[in-house]
Amino acid sequence: MKKNIFLMAIAAIAMISCGPKAAPEQKAQNEEADAAVIRINCPLKVTPENRDKVLALCKELVDSSRTDAGNIDYDIYESATDPASLIIFETWQDQPSLDAHMAAPHFTRLVPQIQEASEMAIQVMTEKPQEGKPLRINCMLDVPQENREAAIELYKVHVSESLKDDGVIDFDLYLSATNPEKMMIFETWKNEDVLEAHATAEHSKNHIAQIKDKAQSKLEKFLLPEE
Repeated sequence: MKKNIFLMAIAAIAMISCGPKAAPEQKAQNEEADAAVIRINCPLKVTPENRDKVLALCKELVDSSRTDAGNIDYDIYESATDPASLIIFETWQDQPSLDAHMAAPHFTRLVPQIQEASEMAIQVMTEKPQEGKPLRINCMLDVPQENREAAIELYKVHVSESLKDDGVIDFDLYLSATNPEKMMIFETWKNEDVLEAHATAEHSKNHIAQIKDKAQSKLEKFLLPEE
């Protein structure tokens, strides 16, 4: 079995560099709703030969898992810059819901097939960031269909510029394989200080000014502990 990497984190909602901010009252509601949930990122690396097979298996897993009790969100995302990179994105109401999902027939049947055909890291996030520690960001994007192509091009430029920033570990744009209006910026930073420098960089400010009328975003930060 491929190596599974377990990350610990709890969502702390904030808006920094990926798009326009939510209203204060909506932000408060988001923080309260997300305080107890479990977030999972499963980055996948696939070969050209296996990509279609893995994507089909993931879509089947998504369809079945969305009906599981306690599921809040479940989707498969494709990198907009690297066809070898996919991410299974999950949010669960609580640990019993996640445990039941992992014991479900569709999970025990499909996940081993996905792992066999790809390199998978299972990242379970239930703790907030700590000072000086690496952190993971999921910036969830809602983009109307009429803005999709323009938004993708703007985000690709932002990805290219952000990958040059000091302290960046990962930075990419992912597109939902099931909903054309859903996207995600997937980021990993060495610590909060380098993230703050990125957020206040001129290219980030320019990006926010360009994208603010094309997408709505919600940024979630998680602790990324040592392996």
